[in-house]
Amino acid sequence: MGLVSLALVALAALITFFFYALIRAPRLRRPWSVVAAICLTIFLVTSLAWFAIERLAGCPDHWRWFSAISASLLPWFLYMGIGTALVGIVNLVWSGVQALKRTKRLAPDKLIRTRRLRFVRAATVAVMIGAIGVTAFGYNEARHPSITTTTVTSPDLPAAFDGFRIALLSDIHAGPGLGRDFVQGIVDQINAVEPDLVVIAGDLSDGTPAQLGSDLMPLTTLHAPYGVLVTTGNHEFYDGAQPWIDWLNDHSLPVLDNSGTILVKGDSSIDVVGINDRTGSPPHQPDLQRAVDQLHNSFGVPVNGQGRFRILIAHEPLQVYGQNNLASKVGVDLQLSGHTHGGQLWPIQYLVPLGQPVVDGTHVLNGITVVTSRGAGAWGPPIRVGAPPEIPIITLHRA
Repeated sequence: MGLVSLALVALAALITFFFYALIRAPRLRRPWSVVAAICLTIFLVTSLAWFAIERLAGCPDHWRWFSAISASLLPWFLYMGIGTALVGIVNLVWSGVQALKRTKRLAPDKLIRTRRLRFVRAATVAVMIGAIGVTAFGYNEARHPSITTTTVTSPDLPAAFDGFRIALLSDIHAGPGLGRDFVQGIVDQINAVEPDLVVIAGDLSDGTPAQLGSDLMPLTTLHAPYGVLVTTGNHEFYDGAQPWIDWLNDHSLPVLDNSGTILVKGDSSIDVVGINDRTGSPPHQPDLQRAVDQLHNSFGVPVNGQGRFRILIAHEPLQVYGQNNLASKVGVDLQLSGHTHGGQLWPIQYLVPLGQPVVDGTHVLNGITVVTSRGAGAWGPPIRVGAPPEIPIITLHRA
């Protein structure tokens, strides 16, 4: 079955569920049942419209307001679904208890049935209000990424780099709900903590440079002694990676396109390599071997990274296992990633491990320390619940 067919089946199932939960179970009478059915159908279709617009129109400016509203309805339906499912479970148990009493030849209690119907109606209203409240909270939460801190210790780190601080910025997703002002706020936060290096680990926007390049212009004002280094994420490939790579390079935001560089402090240096997202297609497929070969050819450092501290920037934490665990073979000490959003909307974080080895935070994978950011922005719905946006500051220390 194709993806379109699956989407249609899922939409039909969703509509059926909500029609029962919000119309049939509370026993709405006409004309209210008709009004509720029409409104529900409009809201459901509207909540999915942003995705079609993004794919077909790339969210140009004149659609952005509608796409933001449309996408924001989706979390409301998510929490409506969870809430009405809980109401349905309670109602089912209550109904089962009544049925059990009838099998014991106890007279059915009309008063209990009336109370159960009142409970369903009151609980459904409470769920609707609660879902609105949670969605509103998530809307505000998504607009306030916070600075978080973590420490990475390694014996390979040169003493000169002890205390070196890296700002990890990922998953901005400039687009319908998060524009230039949001990006400027992120830049102001990073500049205020004065990191030594800024790393941007992909998924900058949900459109093309022509549509959203102006929203990302504040990134050109990031300040760090060792500058800014960028890698691609999967969203850069939705509209063709090359235009974004060209735009970033032209705006002094150098992209590590399966390449590397060294950071020099006195007589010491460390390596930084960046690879494209694993969804990249030729000539931008991820290629760590090419990156370390280029590093060797340009700077004369060992391909296997022996005795050196080496950082890998890769959009997805899963890439630590790529190319037959090549990262561990070429001496990568630290990988910086994003992509997961920490799930973005509770309880989606419990599904993230189906596709990624970690949800967020600092972990040792395949012998390599991997720092995975929840990301600064939000994809689709400009809303975050249970996965607050962040900008990690990683401090390096010599063991």
